[in-house]
Amino acid sequence: MSKTNQTGIATSALRAIRRNTRRVALEGFVTVRKFQADRPPPDYVIVGAQRCGTTSLFRALSKHPAMMPNVINAKGIHYFDTSYHQNLAWYLAHFPSLLERDNHAAQLGQQAVAGEASPYYLYHPAGAARMAQAIPDAKIIVLLRDPVKRAISHHLHMVFEGHEPIVDIDKALDSESTRLKGIEQRLLNDPTFVSRDHQHFSYMARGHYAHQLETLFTHFDRKNVLVMTTDKLISNSESSLSTIQSFIGLEPDPSIKLEKRNASSKFEPRPETIQRLTDEFAESNQRLKDVVDIEIPWLKNQ
Repeated sequence: MSKTNQTGIATSALRAIRRNTRRVALEGFVTVRKFQADRPPPDYVIVGAQRCGTTSLFRALSKHPAMMPNVINAKGIHYFDTSYHQNLAWYLAHFPSLLERDNHAAQLGQQAVAGEASPYYLYHPAGAARMAQAIPDAKIIVLLRDPVKRAISHHLHMVFEGHEPIVDIDKALDSESTRLKGIEQRLLNDPTFVSRDHQHFSYMARGHYAHQLETLFTHFDRKNVLVMTTDKLISNSESSLSTIQSFIGLEPDPSIKLEKRNASSKFEPRPETIQRLTDEFAESNQRLKDVVDIEIPWLKNQ
């Protein structure tokens, strides 16, 4: 085994230890809070898509003085995807109580807001229905990025995190259909079923935004869903952040800036890989124009 591979394995193991340590600490807090005071549902949820800037957006919103943190500043609760075996009280225990919200609002003189960002919710086949049942009034935020770039970034991130043993992106794409075969139906049929392959290895599948948004819109009124491209969020961040803050009930704070989070290292796949992914998303991208009334930058030349 090369020294580079040994270093990569050691780094992945260290990240896994940190994730598990944080998870244990989080569960300890949540267990106590489940039996405490009334806890309202979140005001907003960033549901995806993965690798589209959800972490950067969530951290930016968290800087607003009226925003209240989750338990130990957790970004994603993942109740409606990988933790649905828990109950609603477990989910709500991650958010501030009604008394805490009221006290915070009284100090600031404006409404207190709380939310989360779990970018697997959009892609999970049961995510939208589960959210609609439990938090029907929540504001839903969706970020979309060029699906070709998203797929490449997704694969890089999975390799970096130690989830993906197939380092070659083309081979990983070749394996995707086999890895995901039959899993979606199992996820719909069994609320307790969790699929690591579906969550981590869905490089192309997650980029078919039209289908995912159509599912979301069958469960949530469009006025409660804000869809924005990552391009717009980055290129016009001040205006975009103001729009999003107003949407979720915050008084826009122009001092809040967007910062890059979880950015992937630079990588340029082979032209054949780019073309493969472009072809993969061609039909879905055309459908997307009929599903959402926003400018889609990656379709300008199509």
